[in-house]
Amino acid sequence: MAGATAASVAGVTSAQAGTITINLLNNYISALGGNHLNADLTGDGQPDLAITNAFNSRYYRTDVSGALYVARVNLNGVRARARFHPYDQTGDVTLGSKTNYFFAPSVYAGYDTSQLVGSIPIVFKDLHINGGRQTEGSLEVTVSGVYPKIQLDSFTYNTRENVPDQGSSLGLLALGAGGVLALRRWRAAQKGS
Repeated sequence: MAGATAASVAGVTSAQAGTITINLLNNYISALGGNHLNADLTGDGQPDLAITNAFNSRYYRTDVSGALYVARVNLNGVRARARFHPYDQTGDVTLGSKTNYFFAPSVYAGYDTSQLVGSIPIVFKDLHINGGRQTEGSLEVTVSGVYPKIQLDSFTYNTRENVPDQGSSLGLLALGAGGVLALRRWRAAQKGS
């Protein structure tokens, strides 16, 4: 994917019942900042979601309304779009079947409808998660309109019982050297058993 960068993981948090949430960094498309979407959420080199119809632009039209800023993409078939008209200070944000229309002065006055946050279902396989079995999860996405941007915020999945979850290599990097050393010790113990 043109303009895609490597996935960055801000942190891995573990909650009760084997739920894992990985916070993503710099995984976005924006009208002003370009396309930095990456379908590899787990860091194993394989795409974990389908990214199609990605488009970002800042149009300058010759009519009275001036410019139009746009960012849009389909994530696993779910449409995400943000548009903003700076001249008349209006725009809209869409995520799936939800759309919010906004007027920028009301955003600045505290009546902000210029953002939508939602979850998109994902299904992925990673050799280090759930023993390489197919895993279901959800991707949290934020669509922002005043400066059109679609941000992949985090994804969450559940670990299965009796299947060791080694975590992704990016998740271990987020934990630092202690996480890498713990993984090495765990692997050595598995080989010895």
